[in-house]
Amino acid sequence: MRPMSQATKENDNSNRIYIGMDVHKKHIDVTLMSQHIVLAQAHIRSNIMEEYIRKVKRKYPGKQLTAAYEAGFSGFALCKQLNALGVETIVVNAADIPTTNKERTTKSDRSDSMKICKALKSETLRKIYVPSDEQLGDRDLVRYRSRLRQEVSKHKTRIKMFIHRYGIHIPDELDTSHWSKPLRAWLGMRTLPSASAQTTFGIMLENLETSEIAYQKHLRRINELASSPRYADDMDLLCTIPGIGRLTAITILTELNPISRFRTIDHLASYVGLVPMRHQSGSSDRSMPMQHRAQQELRVALVQSAWMAARSSDRFRAAHIEKRKNRPSQVAIIYVARKLLNTIYTVLKNSQPYVEQSSKQ
Repeated sequence: MRPMSQATKENDNSNRIYIGMDVHKKHIDVTLMSQHIVLAQAHIRSNIMEEYIRKVKRKYPGKQLTAAYEAGFSGFALCKQLNALGVETIVVNAADIPTTNKERTTKSDRSDSMKICKALKSETLRKIYVPSDEQLGDRDLVRYRSRLRQEVSKHKTRIKMFIHRYGIHIPDELDTSHWSKPLRAWLGMRTLPSASAQTTFGIMLENLETSEIAYQKHLRRINELASSPRYADDMDLLCTIPGIGRLTAITILTELNPISRFRTIDHLASYVGLVPMRHQSGSSDRSMPMQHRAQQELRVALVQSAWMAARSSDRFRAAHIEKRKNRPSQVAIIYVARKLLNTIYTVLKNSQPYVEQSSKQ
């Protein structure tokens, strides 16, 4: 006789319909499966997904619908829409979907939806965290800062290259790294050899000013967010850690929030991408550079903060020096970044500020 738990599970699964979706901008390929057979495959427009789900519910009354799709450009809106319709929906990382060699060489939207549906039915998919609308908005606000900063940098580069083409060179004594007031005044007095060139140059300077105003406005909004009740306490905690400033702290909080979703520090390190790749086969066991799969915003911010911590903290400096004995400096700093991440995890989990310890401990 089968164990009661297994029989109960099979009865529950027999009442389910699994939906695998391959999502694109204008259309979605859908595969429907019961516990044993493929029920249907469809190619539908993205804007009629709600209508399609209602038809499925009418055709299969009393069935529990379970759906999955790959994380991508479409974000989490579809997941939230389907959950609101009573469809138990998960979003998965595309790299976590089991794929055979045949499926790699004969790829199509239809076969992708089938592959997702089969993996969902066999319970081999691992869902990713779906942030709330408020968390998503905060994260996007902080992330957009880098885009605005890049725009400012691009405008400055265009201006320097433009005047260079007309034989105008910025004097060495003027600071081009921070675009000081004397440099801006000097640029404003330049006269180009034609009216059209002068007009273009003027527009470039106006665009730079506009982008800088937008960037400063955005920074003020981020600072307001960091000072809001939902982040203020954790901001104070993170800023006690060497190398962590306010911008890095709010980046960490909006990317990780809530920290409770990470069961262990290893789970968090894997999410950030501060773990090495490993290849073990027989007697061969090699550790390779950091894995490609990573949360890039966080990993970059932590490595930058690790350099600051290695200069300002005895503990982190000692860790960097120790690793540099047999590793390049760029590799050693990754070790420091991992120690910094461990510290961040401990501080946020325990809600206790960082206290500098002796490097010998």
